Amino acid sequence: MRNLLYVVLIIFFVVAAAAVYTVVSGVNKTSETIMQPINELVQGLFVVATPVILPDPVTIVTQVNTLARLETVSMSFDKIITAERNSDILWGAFGEKVLFVAHGTVVAGVDLAEMRPHHVVVVDPDTIMVYLPPAHVFPLPVLDNSRSYVADRNTGLFTRADPQLETQIRQAAEVEIIAAAHEAGIVALAQQNAEAYMRTFMANLGFTEVIFTDGPPPPAPPYVPTVPKGYVVVTVTPVPGQ
Repeated sequence: MRNLLYVVLIIFFVVAAAAVYTVVSGVNKTSETIMQPINELVQGLFVVATPVILPDPVTIVTQVNTLARLETVSMSFDKIITAERNSDILWGAFGEKVLFVAHGTVVAGVDLAEMRPHHVVVVDPDTIMVYLPPAHVFPLPVLDNSRSYVADRNTGLFTRADPQLETQIRQAAEVEIIAAAHEAGIVALAQQNAEAYMRTFMANLGFTEVIFTDGPPPPAPPYVPTVPKGYVVVTVTPVPGQ
């Protein structure tokens, strides 16, 4: 009788252990089912995800221009731009502040497409007069996006980041960099380099003297070649019939 009781107790413990294992396994599976989406949500909020860039396959050509720009100088600048909004309301609770580091390059030169045939006048075999159009800053992209970045951005407790603020900062950075280039004398240096380039170009054509004028040069007087001493210039008159 005692042996039978032992067998019954063993069977009871085995069945109870199996029941406990089944319950624990079910709880774990249920917990995984519930917690996995929550874990993914938390990771999505706090873990920086790699952005997915999907360019539109359609590209529209809006304009094609023929250019003849002579770029003679470029200047690179670093500029720090700070932008704030509503920073004085409730100790900045509704404010935003952005610190932007801008790197840009300004290019200047002469647009040779503005030159006309009467802007170049040959005076003699050694002398030529040239009018170069005024140098100016070319309307090229200024900011280098690979080297420009937002260094710091703080938003108030009740403020969302303004998506237009960074665009306005980039536009202001371009204006400031171009202004700095003008203050550094980029236009005058571009004009000087353009004249040096044109002087070298004309020297390769055989002209030893290049005269730059402030406007279209006047017509050159007729060229009279110098006759060496002891030589006489003879004009041959054609004979009819020969």
